[in-house]
Amino acid sequence: MNRNDTSKSATEEISLPHQQFDIVTKDVIHTFPDDVLRFIMNRTDIQFLEHLETEFINVEKREMDSLTKVLLNGEHALVHCEFQAGDSTDVDMARRNAGYIGRCYEKYGLPIFSHVIYLRPNTGKNDPGGVRQNIEGYNFIVEYKVIHLIEVDGQSILELRQTGLMPFLPLMQPPTEIDPLQWLHQCVETTKTLSLNTTTQANLLADMWILSGLTHNRLPLSEVFPEDIMQESPVYQSILEKGIAQGERKKAIETILELIDIRFQVRPTGTLNSAIESINDLSRLSELHRAAAQVESLEAFEHLLENDDKSD
Repeated sequence: MNRNDTSKSATEEISLPHQQFDIVTKDVIHTFPDDVLRFIMNRTDIQFLEHLETEFINVEKREMDSLTKVLLNGEHALVHCEFQAGDSTDVDMARRNAGYIGRCYEKYGLPIFSHVIYLRPNTGKNDPGGVRQNIEGYNFIVEYKVIHLIEVDGQSILELRQTGLMPFLPLMQPPTEIDPLQWLHQCVETTKTLSLNTTTQANLLADMWILSGLTHNRLPLSEVFPEDIMQESPVYQSILEKGIAQGERKKAIETILELIDIRFQVRPTGTLNSAIESINDLSRLSELHRAAAQVESLEAFEHLLENDDKSD
């Protein structure tokens, strides 16, 4: 990109989807499971067999980030990974992960090697790596391995040139003699030298671009990542499309709320606000926008929404 070009690239303008980090971490571990599994397990005698279903429904749906079946010491086992961009807020990570491990054991009955990988620096500092109940006759221990990428020596991983670990490199500890942005440049240039087809290389760079946003502002990143190469990435295109759709939905909801405010001199709150904000279908939001402009009263609009809920 020409540094003198004042026009904004798509990467600077786009509203990225909330699930951007889930998208890229799942892409990496599904495309390069052997590289990631050997890294988190810190052993080479592990053989990837298959990706397993990560969705569990028990009153409410729970979905893990990654669950793989492997061959370890000649025996089948499970390797579970949770990638965390921040600290768990609704339920603490130890309780949440203990639930995942229990459901895995219930469904598959195999040994489980569970990991929580913190992507952003200064997160997961209070993660105890498990839960323990000490009640006589009812003792149990659930443990998992906690990995903070910022504590991993990035240079040693870079020298391995393992394809599946490249997107995570900018989040690892850089060599002491270079700053984080120089380290990012080095990670990008090394990735570009790997013997890969165009699509795979573009996907790796797109994954690295997203993850780098955890530690860098988006604007400098536009000069580090070659946009012409990233345009070849299906992952990049998918993220942009999701970001556009998410931005359009947010704008549509705000427009409806503003229109109701203007017409009926009241800003929707509580149940009405929640009902509007819960709608994901852009065409339905468009219909509600027209309705908000035409109905005679706020009660009529609320009645329309109630009928919509009943039809679901």
